[in-house]
Amino acid sequence: MSRKNFDIFINLNSEKISIAIFKITDGECIFYKESDCLTNLTTDKLNFLDTEKILEENIMKAEKVTGEFINDVCLMLETPETMSVSLSVMKNNEEKEIDKKNVEYLIQDAKQQILKSYYNKKIIHIIVSNYFIDNINYELLPLNIKCKKFSIDIKFICFPKIVVKKLEQLFNNHHLLINNIICTKYVRSYFKNKVGSNICKSGFKLASGINKQEVEMIPKKLEKNGFFERFFHIFK
Repeated sequence: MSRKNFDIFINLNSEKISIAIFKITDGECIFYKESDCLTNLTTDKLNFLDTEKILEENIMKAEKVTGEFINDVCLMLETPETMSVSLSVMKNNEEKEIDKKNVEYLIQDAKQQILKSYYNKKIIHIIVSNYFIDNINYELLPLNIKCKKFSIDIKFICFPKIVVKKLEQLFNNHHLLINNIICTKYVRSYFKNKVGSNICKSGFKLASGINKQEVEMIPKKLEKNGFFERFFHIFK
């Protein structure tokens, strides 16, 4: 069985570290382990001594289960310095039709505002919560509708850049690439704290695109359909 058949999820907070392995084909969890792990995830007191040892042990166990060399993981993180910022952005549309480029422009504009105002933060999630067309609220934003103006409410979830950077270095020391970062607090909130004993399973579902209001940030060079491909799947 090739490595591409598995997704590896690791959840880290100040007290515990969990690791889970999922089959990509059907989402079945074939391995889950939770360990006590004291980790300081505040920017002024970062400490990963316990984390490094337990991470190495769990990755070795996971490799025995899969029979494959693990070189990338999805990291779920719970840090006391998680920051959420909400913005509302509007565009005067002059009775023209709404198209994807209009919406992408608004999201990009809001994203740049966040990056400029909070230069020491890394955006982890972008979630669109409301759409208003001529002051009428829509759950899904219809395309090809003419309007005078439209606006969207966007929520950004961010982590301190230094925390992310240090964790990337830690995982890199063990030849592991962090291919995705998920805010565990966001996972709990989305599933209304009904996540069960395996928090990684809920993270796997969220990473699979279950929340159609979330914008997936895909580099243009990797995705011909555009930077916000998943977002455009929610249009009527």
